[in-house]
Amino acid sequence: MTAAGGVGAPGVREKRAAQRKWSARAWWVSLHAYNYAALAYSGALSPEVLSMPWFVVVVAVAVVNLGNYVILQLSSPGYVTQAEQRHDDLEEGQDTRAASVEQSTDSDALVAKESEGNQEGHGTMKLARDASGLRFCEFCLVTQPLRTKHCKDCGQCVRQYDHHCDCAGTCVGEKNRRKFVAYLFIQSIEGMLMINVAADAFTLQSSIDEWFQVNWPYVIVWFTTFCALLIAIPLFLYQAYLVSTNQTSWEHARHSAITYLRDLPDEAKSPFDRGVFTNWRIFLCGGDANKWVYSSPPAPAASSPNDTSIM
Repeated sequence: MTAAGGVGAPGVREKRAAQRKWSARAWWVSLHAYNYAALAYSGALSPEVLSMPWFVVVVAVAVVNLGNYVILQLSSPGYVTQAEQRHDDLEEGQDTRAASVEQSTDSDALVAKESEGNQEGHGTMKLARDASGLRFCEFCLVTQPLRTKHCKDCGQCVRQYDHHCDCAGTCVGEKNRRKFVAYLFIQSIEGMLMINVAADAFTLQSSIDEWFQVNWPYVIVWFTTFCALLIAIPLFLYQAYLVSTNQTSWEHARHSAITYLRDLPDEAKSPFDRGVFTNWRIFLCGGDANKWVYSSPPAPAASSPNDTSIM
């Protein structure tokens, strides 16, 4: 019943997550639209007030930031699907049978192994997965690779799960984390530019009442942009630290609750950490960021396979 419920129609949590996603998109887009409209309507955001190079920079950053936001919205974090896992199982089964053939020197044993492999290859690999200590998700009906977590909001298992971002409207995981970090970086630059434009738009008046009456649109732009920066800059710096140590925010915040991390010494670094330079090279250029480099192997999964707490 649990598995069927996970595969079937979205549950209450998924519906609420969808509502939060669209609400977050609405206020985030509306906030940016208002800020640019207020500055443009007042003339503060124009080549006449700003120098032409400065105006081009502000507009270019805004366009790049919008493009990044749309790309992030449409991106997949790296869901683990049954079809993908069946394909992986088949390839692993073929590799295992090939290795058995190469190592066998007895022709009769060779024929027997090939026959047995052809008949039971897929089932044998599934049992091997389970025996390796990897978790089986009862909702998605897949075996979770290392660093994978089931997201209740998305209703799917996500590879190298980082967190579910309401503002981005999607999970952040293996396949879109670069896009997320790039968006935070560009958003921070855009925010600093907008604060500067809004501050330059303020004009002196003879009284405080007159000052607010004239400058209130810029006050709103400055304040809301400042609040956005309080989110974007610390989050970007936090992600930069996590990338430097090859961690996810889920692993960093829930270290003591995650099966493959909780038995490591407190002073131990991330078991996936291969040094700052290598971590960033893999993050930016691609590669296996899930390679376990700690001296002892990861502990087998023992707790509930569907620990879905976000932090």
